[in-house]
Amino acid sequence: MGKYLGPLSRRQLLTAAGGTALCKGALFGGLSTARAQALGALRTAGISATVPHMPREMTFGAKSARLNYLDYGSSSNQPLVMLHGGAWRWQEYLSLIPSLGRRWHVYAVDLRGNGRSGWVPDTYRLRDFAQDNAEFVSRLNAPAVLVGHSIGGVIALMVAARYPDRVKAVIIEDIPLSLDNYRKFVDSSRDLFGLWLSLKKSAQSEQGLALALADAYKDYPGVTSASILFFAGCLWQLDPTYFNALLRDFDGFAEGYDYQSILAKINCPLLFLRGETRLGAVMTDDEISWLQTNFGNVQCARIGGVGHLLHLQDEGQTPVLNAMRAFLEGV
Repeated sequence: MGKYLGPLSRRQLLTAAGGTALCKGALFGGLSTARAQALGALRTAGISATVPHMPREMTFGAKSARLNYLDYGSSSNQPLVMLHGGAWRWQEYLSLIPSLGRRWHVYAVDLRGNGRSGWVPDTYRLRDFAQDNAEFVSRLNAPAVLVGHSIGGVIALMVAARYPDRVKAVIIEDIPLSLDNYRKFVDSSRDLFGLWLSLKKSAQSEQGLALALADAYKDYPGVTSASILFFAGCLWQLDPTYFNALLRDFDGFAEGYDYQSILAKINCPLLFLRGETRLGAVMTDDEISWLQTNFGNVQCARIGGVGHLLHLQDEGQTPVLNAMRAFLEGV
């Protein structure tokens, strides 16, 4: 549900440029020979040594969809589930996962129809996403922290309301909270989503799609080769029917999302992060004011210098991470 492409950090640059190589190497690599030998020697000597959990992509079979997800961090840590923005994939969170994974057992999930998760044609309503991820959270071995960006944040709220006993805290990155604001966001993004789909359908390869995106965004400031490569990969993997309900039947798409009753069911701590409206942030001042007036378990923070993309922009990565970590210290 990203509203525009923006500059990415050096870490995302490396991710987009290296792609599979980074995932299979630096992120998914095994123990070095020297380290394995050292751990073996410690065990032989009867000294306990903790071997970190190796990051890996895995599959979860929800009732209606096959979900791909990253499993990162020690299994002895409490779970933290990350839900990306629409038309993206779990790698959106690459710059945050290593830091959060020091304390938490991170699960970064590809939404149905996104990334390497299964396609369920023309079944991409909020309640569909919420059902998938509620099943995922319900099967974890402890209550989880939920982190969601854009549509991922809306889904996180719905999951937390459905299973309040399975969620211990929620972090939301820039969502259109009210249905009126959500509808305005969708209406203002129709041309953008239409462009993405048109380029995807006409492309013969991921490389061809990247070139088409580069041409479409050639006059946009701050759009880098890395951001184009990353988004081309996301768009190439996206089910082309993903936007159908959102654009053609918004009422059906949003059915079940009554934000007021949802928030009334959530008693755990919540953190809402947003950027600057002038730079594309979609959460409004009125929505923030309403949250702060009506809910004692809500914290709100504004990240300066960024818009809707928040941690995906260089200026937002460190402030977002710091805000998340400070909030989680109290969880």
